[in-house]
Amino acid sequence: MKRLLPGVCFVLSVSLLVTGLSGLSGLSGGVERGWGTAIAQSTPEFIRVDEMRPGMKGYGLSVFRGTEPERFDVEVIDVLRNFRPNQDLILIRTPHPLLDRARGVAGMSGSPIYLDGRLAGAYAYGWSYGTDPVVGVTPIANMLAELKRPIRLDMFPGAKPLPSRPRADSSGQRHATERFAGLPPFRGQHEVNALSTIRALHKQRADALAPVGLHRATTPIMLGGLHDSVAHMLAKELEPLGFVATQSSVGGHSNSGPEGFEAGGALAVELARGDISMTGIGTVTYVDKGGKVLAFGHPMMNSGASGLPTATARVLHVLVSELRSFKIAESARPLGALVQDRQPAIVVDPHIQAARIPVRVKINGADGAPKTEWHVEVASHRILSPSIVYGVIANAVKSTASDVTDVIFHARTKIGIEGHGVIALEEHGFSPMGAASPAVFSQLRMFGLMEAAFANPFESSRVTSIDLEIDLEQSREVYQVSDASVAYDEVDPGEEVTIYVRLRQVDQPDTIRAVKVRIPIAAAGRTVRVTVAAGNQVAVEQPLPGSLDDLIEQAKRRYPATSVVVSLQMPTRGLRFEGHVVDALPASALNSLQLVSSTEDSRPFATQSRTEVKLRQVVVGSTTLALRVRAAARDQLLGE
Repeated sequence: MKRLLPGVCFVLSVSLLVTGLSGLSGLSGGVERGWGTAIAQSTPEFIRVDEMRPGMKGYGLSVFRGTEPERFDVEVIDVLRNFRPNQDLILIRTPHPLLDRARGVAGMSGSPIYLDGRLAGAYAYGWSYGTDPVVGVTPIANMLAELKRPIRLDMFPGAKPLPSRPRADSSGQRHATERFAGLPPFRGQHEVNALSTIRALHKQRADALAPVGLHRATTPIMLGGLHDSVAHMLAKELEPLGFVATQSSVGGHSNSGPEGFEAGGALAVELARGDISMTGIGTVTYVDKGGKVLAFGHPMMNSGASGLPTATARVLHVLVSELRSFKIAESARPLGALVQDRQPAIVVDPHIQAARIPVRVKINGADGAPKTEWHVEVASHRILSPSIVYGVIANAVKSTASDVTDVIFHARTKIGIEGHGVIALEEHGFSPMGAASPAVFSQLRMFGLMEAAFANPFESSRVTSIDLEIDLEQSREVYQVSDASVAYDEVDPGEEVTIYVRLRQVDQPDTIRAVKVRIPIAAAGRTVRVTVAAGNQVAVEQPLPGSLDDLIEQAKRRYPATSVVVSLQMPTRGLRFEGHVVDALPASALNSLQLVSSTEDSRPFATQSRTEVKLRQVVVGSTTLALRVRAAARDQLLGE
């Protein structure tokens, strides 16, 4: 069975189908009674679906090379009713020397289709493996309805009205759904890595789509300046969202290309630009009198108010493929922002300058490397920014120091957070598979700070800059936690016990560190567990945050990789509250406090008594030790 796919060229996805469809519920009663069709009925500029007949002929506009739209013939086959909720699909044939071979072309989505001299809609859908140049057109009435949605600058943190342009309304407060991009707010309740948010969205969309059996459509994205392995990694993360990655160039120059958008012209959505690029390419369908743009004829991510940077674009070539033909293109002149991402179309406002995050990555210690410093501007977005920033880091390391050997790193991060200045972090680590091993830098604490800035429930904020310097040293001079032991098989309750920690080094004698811990009296007659681990492997119990400042402090409050931490599990439980942690609670107090604070985050946790031993070298590994505690101290037993 052939599967219906949008013919757009963008990497992020058309996969938020359930969210997007529910977003159209406000148009219940039919577009025929809606705002868009009211316009279509009142002007000869647009043609209604009920006026269309099989065999009607017309033309479309799209760019096949360069920046000038070219005309191609079209013929109506018929209308597929209720293709989407409240949305028909116009089936057309596109006889044209190029399209006869290429059939549906990714990147042509949004190409305006005219019948009887009037705008009918946007070239938007095609069938994979189809042998005829047959595509689906989204009716213009559905697209026009999206222009009615209000646009406020506070929907897009960091966005600015362009000089000498009409100012967008900045009144009102941002809706949570816009701030959080469809995921729950972040309160520091879990560890965050570079791919946490995008994978959470994978799961959410898979859970939502599976019951109704909808197939996510694919849209390609142009990737430029990326190492093959990094492009593959990003493609793998984007694929569940419905994206297909295609390698291209890093884009054109900001002072070249069309100065504005026009019907049939190429349009780019810039996720990243600079030393690497990630750009989605589609086509402009319609520009209204105020300059707002309708494009694509289907959603990009169906994520509602988005605030992603856009640009005019240049098409280099249309690649004909049996699997799927697509435009090879690049962004040209930055212009505007994608302000609405909805089921029938995306809306671009050229009067708004979308926020970007300047990212600098500097690699030290790679002697002789031709390039050691990388500069990229990344779109500001909760879901997309962390994975793209990780791609920038991985690409810089892979291109600069791809050696598969033991390496110690020292990472110094400075991350700007709106309203909170620049936060500095230092981290150390070791990789036996080289710095370019995929997992090495995905755990950097800056990704937790990014999530806190974008998605905290306390205030509107965002990431304003990222500066990362990484020192690399090809070395195996690290401590490996090898073993832990005590002098006796049993210990007394209340006794101070010495834990002997054995640290192993390559080509060096083992080092023994003696660490004293006190056995709790309440552990009498039990077995307690002692864990010895590298500091960066130890999760610290944090109080419930009451502000973004609290979340920032939590990101700083961690043990370094240059410490050994000895943790003794206590026979008591603790609770987290806003501003503080209460541990070693008796059962009666624990039950009472749980009734007072019954949130998910206030569930009891096992209390740990920790002792940190600071070292000068990176520590890796962990070990555990079980201690049997006597029912009573030996001196008490002898006294009896």
